[in-house]
Amino acid sequence: MRRTALALLLFICSCRNAPPRADTAADQTATQPDSVASETVAVETDTVAREIYIDSVRVTNPIIAFGRARTFENTVQLRVRDAEGELLGETFTTSAGEMGHHNPYSAELWITRNPGARVTVEVFEYSARDGSVRSLVSRVVPYDVQMMPLTLEWPVGDDCTTTRPFVRQVPKTVAVARLLMESLVGGVLPAEQSGGARSAVPRGAGVNSVVIREGALTVDFNERLQNVGGSCGATAIRQSVARTLMR
Repeated sequence: MRRTALALLLFICSCRNAPPRADTAADQTATQPDSVASETVAVETDTVAREIYIDSVRVTNPIIAFGRARTFENTVQLRVRDAEGELLGETFTTSAGEMGHHNPYSAELWITRNPGARVTVEVFEYSARDGSVRSLVSRVVPYDVQMMPLTLEWPVGDDCTTTRPFVRQVPKTVAVARLLMESLVGGVLPAEQSGGARSAVPRGAGVNSVVIREGALTVDFNERLQNVGGSCGATAIRQSVARTLMR
């Protein structure tokens, strides 16, 4: 699948001689400081044969589910709901192994708003025949990750270049730049929309990576950003992303 879209390079003078590092959960989860809550909740499996199992859930931001799945083309869907049952987000991963077996998987989802005291983790697959949800399993786990304020620069009005800061409460993470970008592609919250904010990023956009290397911060979005509705749309995205990260 073709990847690429919009790559933003912000040269940070004070970091010009800093060693390479990646602002991603994969690189930082293992070294999270004590200030960021981290807990793995083990989940008991039953004796009834099923296609998908959730073995454990790591209660961090991103939230990470581990398990085994026997699905079509090894594709596994993950979605998470907040304490009120509202959808926080959805993503997918691929289990590792030969198709037709219960292969191990891990899937992560970034939490871009306050989910409340617990979350519901759902793992399933979409039917290749009609797109319906199949083999769904779910687990409710406590979510006590400390909250922190996150400032996002959302476009306002009809001007392609005008943005305004909006602050929301989100679960704490060590990968702040990645969480900022995940929040932008996730869209505005109702309270932000009431305040005049609008999202410039098209629906279906995703973040492939956020990397800091030799003083340059690079954001790689998926192919959905190849079509953003003309130069004004592209400018609005660039302004929103650049000003959010510069904060």
